[in-house]
Amino acid sequence: MTGLTSDTLDLMLRYAWPGNVRELRTAIEHAVVMARGEKVTPRDLPPWLRNAPPAGNKEPPLLARESLTVAEAEKELIIRALKDTGGNRTLAAKKLGMSRRTLHRKIKEYHLEDLK
Repeated sequence: MTGLTSDTLDLMLRYAWPGNVRELRTAIEHAVVMARGEKVTPRDLPPWLRNAPPAGNKEPPLLARESLTVAEAEKELIIRALKDTGGNRTLAAKKLGMSRRTLHRKIKEYHLEDLK
């Protein structure tokens, strides 16, 4: 498995993700199990994600590429959460459904220390 097709990425970026990181993790795990090829396609996504109406006024994708790894998707969600909260890590962690400690570790892992 090498990533996501652009159609899959579009579907995932248009979804509202009310369950935040936990819901994303569930969708990715489902897609990886169902994937038949090198890349995750829309047919590999859970039905609730494939059939969901697009979220209103979502910002355009930060990484509009042919493929997106799970790590890149996680990094993008972290960047968006930090921007949405004005750099407030406690609020960003809450929005992402993870502990502040986990967010701090991932910020270091993805070299996002200077992001506000």
